[in-house]
Amino acid sequence: MKTFELRNRRYLGSKRAVLPVIEQVVAALPVAPKTAADVFAGTGVVGQSLARAGLAVTVNDLLSSNTTVYRAFFGAEPVRSDRLAELVGQINDAPIATLPPNYFSTTFSGTYYNEDNSRLIGHYRTQIEKWHADGVLNDRERAVLIASLLYGMDKAAATVGHYDAFREGAAADARLVFGLPELEQYDVEHTVTRRDANQLVREHHWDLIYMDPPYNSRQYGDLYHVLDNVTDWQQGPVQFKARKMDRRHLKSDYCTTAAVPAFTDLIDAVDTSTIIMSYNDTGARGNARSAARLSDTDILGVLERRGRVEVVDVPHREFTTGKSAIGDIVERLFVCHVQTPPFAGSRSGAAEALPATASAAQSAGARSAARSAASRSATVPSATVQPAVVRSPLNYTGNKKRLVSEIIPLLPAPGVGHERFVDVFSGSMTVGMNSGYAQVAFNDVQVDVMGLGELFSHVPYPTIIAEVEAIIERYGLSDSQRHGYDAYGANSSNGLGRVNKDAYLRLRTDFNRMDSADRARPYYFFTLVVFGFNNQIRYNRSGEFNMPVGKRDFNSRVRKNLFDTVARMHRLQAELWTLDFRDVFGKLATTDLVYCDPPYLLGTAPYNEQNAWTVDDETDLLDGLAAFADRGGVFGLSNVLTHKGSEHDQLSDWAAEHGFVVHTLDYSYANSSYQRKDRNASREVLITNWTEG
Repeated sequence: MKTFELRNRRYLGSKRAVLPVIEQVVAALPVAPKTAADVFAGTGVVGQSLARAGLAVTVNDLLSSNTTVYRAFFGAEPVRSDRLAELVGQINDAPIATLPPNYFSTTFSGTYYNEDNSRLIGHYRTQIEKWHADGVLNDRERAVLIASLLYGMDKAAATVGHYDAFREGAAADARLVFGLPELEQYDVEHTVTRRDANQLVREHHWDLIYMDPPYNSRQYGDLYHVLDNVTDWQQGPVQFKARKMDRRHLKSDYCTTAAVPAFTDLIDAVDTSTIIMSYNDTGARGNARSAARLSDTDILGVLERRGRVEVVDVPHREFTTGKSAIGDIVERLFVCHVQTPPFAGSRSGAAEALPATASAAQSAGARSAARSAASRSATVPSATVQPAVVRSPLNYTGNKKRLVSEIIPLLPAPGVGHERFVDVFSGSMTVGMNSGYAQVAFNDVQVDVMGLGELFSHVPYPTIIAEVEAIIERYGLSDSQRHGYDAYGANSSNGLGRVNKDAYLRLRTDFNRMDSADRARPYYFFTLVVFGFNNQIRYNRSGEFNMPVGKRDFNSRVRKNLFDTVARMHRLQAELWTLDFRDVFGKLATTDLVYCDPPYLLGTAPYNEQNAWTVDDETDLLDGLAAFADRGGVFGLSNVLTHKGSEHDQLSDWAAEHGFVVHTLDYSYANSSYQRKDRNASREVLITNWTEG
């Protein structure tokens, strides 16, 4: 009887070449671990190595084919080897000519396998289920025979090792011959799970956690769909030339632009003493599908928040499809000696991420530092990670996402006689979130906006995502991140407005009928903003939300902005007010730093339609700021002195009269208006009564 080992599989990103280094790293730990988890186990060879070292191992993966193989190799239930050899012998001797067509042969014949082998595969899988149902096999023996089937299929498939495509006419004529796994006995019991890794790590402590997340945009759930199809044996419909099942439920954020938030959430949540992570340095080399989703800057910055990091470089030849001239790459082991407990925020889904678009210089610098380490192991000194500018998922016209990095340095830093940042017209909350202050008071008269502030401050990111996705599904709105534009007969240029219009209008009507105290109102409001025109906010005279449908949906960009916002808000001591700005002045102390970004008197943005901001309002604001300055307070005021040929004489005269400092900011909102021809007529300013030194 032929036999096979766990490692005898073709698998994208297999860690066979890295095992000796991982084993040396584990052996060199100052305290020998007793428990471990391999949370993206893939082939399971790292988990097997840890099990051989005597650790009690949890082996986890989302693919049913992988977890079934783990149950065969790591299960504790007894296995009757002689009986299994007899059953496999029956399959190997089965007369193919007499086997009837079956689900597998009618579905896959002529693709990855020829007709005869397809009939044999379907026959073998059917027999396994019959034997198990009849009590001939126990649960682990069933897993062993499914592993026998999968390894036999893998050896003969007309592919390069995965099932994203097959080589035309390459299906082998030779008959498939099945063997049995070489099973080992372990002194301790192991655990097999099929869970989302980010959720699994929230539920257990392990002395050591090994992780090998997906590197690029190739979704593993799609690459091994045939093996999962056979494992689950639901005999469901398939589609496309590759004969794929519906795999949308297995889409991984680690293969998308949401990789950085997902990775940050994972690392912040793990409860362990040591993290060992595999990743490679493909970076942006090769084609777009092969580009790594996490940079060294991302990985080092996130890991260093938990403890001391060592980097080990392991030369390793990469998998390519023959189209990506990447060359030799370096498999990188990041070893984090954890010194801090899991972040409390991460347990509720909030974790502050590094910027997903770190500069090329930063990324190159981090890679260079890692490569200069000794070939075996090098300690990477911890560095202070400056908070990235967080972009709100709310897109107020005139919001300060492009100016905040200019505004904040012109205001006093926290701890220089100032304890709280008060964002009087907070809108999208961009400036307050990025102020650098731990205590921030956000104020806006728009109750729904401040309701989102409460949501972002107190509700876990996964909860928000789940609620919004439920609304999207309930109303039949598009989900381009999961299905792509093609599924809706649309493209990125034309957008999804036509697709979503009717559903969006139903959602808008239901929202406008909602009671203000309805628990679901903030989620409905946020979904409206996401699917609305330019993610903007506008109400009619009756107080009803009336923004039309937009071109975009709950895509990866919005999700990342939401993640970053929730992470930042959870870290703040936030106060949320819905006061008229005049009433705010009555709550201020001279230790507050006050920032005002009011509706612009010269502007015509949606928030200032219907004369929502008048000359009287402007006068009251300026008088209030001057009075606050007279009693020792410090403020910053954003506004425009010129706009579309008009001059804001009242503002310039006020600043001159009181000797306030006028800082001209290097950004024009001309590109916010498609009708503007003179794009240089606005002068954006920050007026302060404080200068450094």
